[in-house]
Amino acid sequence: MADNPPIILAIDQGSGSTKALAIDVSGKVVAQAEVKIATTFPKAGWVEQDPEEIWQSVVTASKEITSAHKIAAVGLSIQRESVLLWDRNTGKALTKVITWQDRRASELAEKQLKNAAQVKAISGLELDPMFSALKTQWLFENNKYQSANICIGTIDSWIVFKLGAGHIVEAGSASRTQLLDINTGQWSPELLSVFAIDESQLPRVCASNEKHICTNMQALGLSNEVPLSGIMGDSHAALFAHQGWKSGNFKATFGTGTSIMGLTKTKPQTIAWQIDSQITQAAEANILSTGSTLVWLAELLGTTPDELAELAPKSTEQVELVPAFSGLGAPWWDREATGIITGLTRGSTRSDLAAAALRSTAAQINDVLEDFAKSDITIETLYADGGGARNRYLMQMLADLSGKKIKSSQLLELSAFGAAMVASLGAGLVTLSDLEKIELKYDEYLPKISEPERQERLKTWRKALAASRMKDE
Repeated sequence: MADNPPIILAIDQGSGSTKALAIDVSGKVVAQAEVKIATTFPKAGWVEQDPEEIWQSVVTASKEITSAHKIAAVGLSIQRESVLLWDRNTGKALTKVITWQDRRASELAEKQLKNAAQVKAISGLELDPMFSALKTQWLFENNKYQSANICIGTIDSWIVFKLGAGHIVEAGSASRTQLLDINTGQWSPELLSVFAIDESQLPRVCASNEKHICTNMQALGLSNEVPLSGIMGDSHAALFAHQGWKSGNFKATFGTGTSIMGLTKTKPQTIAWQIDSQITQAAEANILSTGSTLVWLAELLGTTPDELAELAPKSTEQVELVPAFSGLGAPWWDREATGIITGLTRGSTRSDLAAAALRSTAAQINDVLEDFAKSDITIETLYADGGGARNRYLMQMLADLSGKKIKSSQLLELSAFGAAMVASLGAGLVTLSDLEKIELKYDEYLPKISEPERQERLKTWRKALAASRMKDE
């Protein structure tokens, strides 16, 4: 095993692409492939993807890996809070994939506000169109489906169904639908009633490391004996890769938005994972716009996000940008907030706007950390991964504004890495103690400004935030 450690095929199905990696059980990334996928915006607030395109991207990326490497097991990491419907008999998709960014159910959310307290008490989540429940209710209220054999599912449900493992959903992914009781790990009859959803159309909830023998592994270039033995939502998988089962390990995953997550028994919002029969809960906060803020600004200014990131360190003025393009997520969950820019002068430059876009990410994360502290969740070190983690200016700004040590992973593909780790566990190739021996490499950032200066910088952000929310400071 030391000479030729088993290799896991890790499939990371994300918002912008599907990646497939060959990762051995010692933690070495052997090979990587990527297939881009399209996103469409048919109406204001609607964000959709084609389920068949997603499936084909999984097939294409996986075959690039399996054609060159012997695979012992498969792990799957997926974008969360999505939903689609398909016919159980034919396997044909009845809808597009409605992604986590979609806001079409906002009016429905307003009508459901009377149930918000009950929804949060059972699911752990704020009532919001981001989660699958409202989007599913919207689909049934606005369409007449002919099939009596409808399957409701998330991205993992869809991919696993296509692989021939039946209609299932992993526990952590299920907890992000807002239909699961996070204490029992089962679908909640009360929540199903609130959102008018039939449990017979929902998938079976399974453990993160459950070993599935699929009937269509040949689609990925594998024999059906190769097990699918690990499934996680992308944010959960990243936390697992950071060895998040260790007490106090909180991480921020940077993508289109940012997820801050760590294990807690205090006011949990989600299920981090279920290993065998053991459910592990986590605190999580979801910031709606971070990486997408830089993309928006780059498009507005006719440049690229990478070029903007290079301009940011040249900033000389403190401009603030609050990216409430469709309201604000954690910790405010304010659908009425509006995007604004404050502090502009005649001398403001593109560099100042670029810095403001990055500062909005760091400031929003600090808001979340301050909110966590109100629940006695103390974080001394914040782990970072994803695309934004490679931006040194952003990481230093985050350390300065939060007053925390930041440990940024040198390996960006943490979601795929975590999926591979849990798959190797599920396939019986390693133990948890084996995984603890894997050492990831990190870049460390310490605060470089004083506490008075930190508070002064945050003061202008808080003024802008109050204006965005149309509230007194």
